[in-house]
Amino acid sequence: MTQSRDISILGNLSRNAEAAFTDKEKEIVSRARELDERFLPQFERREFIYTHHADKMKAYLPEGLHDDANLVKTQQVAISYNVWPARNNPETAETIICLGGIYNSARRFDFFAEGATENFNVIALDYPGKGHSGNLKMPNDYTLETYASIVKALIAEVDPQTKFHMIGHSHGSKVIYSMVEQEFAHPLWAGTVIGDMPPETPVGPKLRRAWRNRERPCSPTIEESVKKLENFLAGHGAPVSRDFVVHDFNHGFAHFTREGYGWAYDPNSMHGYADEYLQPYDKWQAYKDLPTPILILAGEKSNTATPEAVKRMIDERPETSLLVYEGVGHYPELVTPLRIQEVCDWVKEAGTRAAPLRAMVPADPEKPMVVRFMQDNSPIADKPAAQAQQLPAQQPKRKAPGPQ
Repeated sequence: MTQSRDISILGNLSRNAEAAFTDKEKEIVSRARELDERFLPQFERREFIYTHHADKMKAYLPEGLHDDANLVKTQQVAISYNVWPARNNPETAETIICLGGIYNSARRFDFFAEGATENFNVIALDYPGKGHSGNLKMPNDYTLETYASIVKALIAEVDPQTKFHMIGHSHGSKVIYSMVEQEFAHPLWAGTVIGDMPPETPVGPKLRRAWRNRERPCSPTIEESVKKLENFLAGHGAPVSRDFVVHDFNHGFAHFTREGYGWAYDPNSMHGYADEYLQPYDKWQAYKDLPTPILILAGEKSNTATPEAVKRMIDERPETSLLVYEGVGHYPELVTPLRIQEVCDWVKEAGTRAAPLRAMVPADPEKPMVVRFMQDNSPIADKPAAQAQQLPAQQPKRKAPGPQ
């Protein structure tokens, strides 16, 4: 499907605005265009229609409004996703489905997809209210249950004929847990990557997200906005490449007439997300019921995937693999070739490993991971010298029922 219009920052710049840019802003724009020239020929954007039934609105609207036909309506929402075919034998290649964080559009996975398509087809989803996907009507329509239903509809739409795997980036992992709670299963679902999001969120980060995510911080200029995004991502720990920051700005931000440049999303989506974060959250049973092998990606300094949470995840499922990212806070970005390859290598072997993979991933993107015995993601300096222990054997793959 041809894109109906360019919704990127660069796609909506006027010549007059660009003429007034500083030298640094001209450099940002030039690099962003180079990155688009690199990525755009490699994927195709597609859409399907998701039906959000009116009865779901009645679950949160006062009973006196249930008969209001102007308000309570079944919604037909266009959901966009990007398809990156494998460079070798896409008809027989396995597929990786990428589910992003709450702020992210599908384009945030461009770097990962470019690397992963050496061996895999890659699909990256725009959630409703993000990227090219349409908006839902009310904040309470944006729930984990709805996101899970949309991913299930995506899988039905693409109808994979070979094995597929799901990668959940932060919020995307919560969506996977919710899919399990909805009893989703598929005979070709072969592996799951959980990105720094345990089945239970610590109270502090949980409350901060519930309130701070209602705010959309904006900057008046491109230069200031890119710098703020760079600082935000640096706060996750290990440095992220300038190219990733520029590309994420171009496709994850929008220009607002009064406020300036800020994250591009339907405000209702963030209010719905924040409201849900104030509710009790316990997905441990869903985690235990996941019907595939699991790889956990955890930041060494994460305030979300804490050592206590990661240890419990390992204790609950000893066959689980774990990559700990040195110096990283909440969620390691898979951007550089070696970091992408390490995860893809695990995906290729999902379900066939004799023992789980446990490794420390250096902050230096050029250095390979170091395999070692680990039961959590606490800093290596804090761990006892017990690296000679045997890793537990891989448990038999859980059998999944047929498609739901």
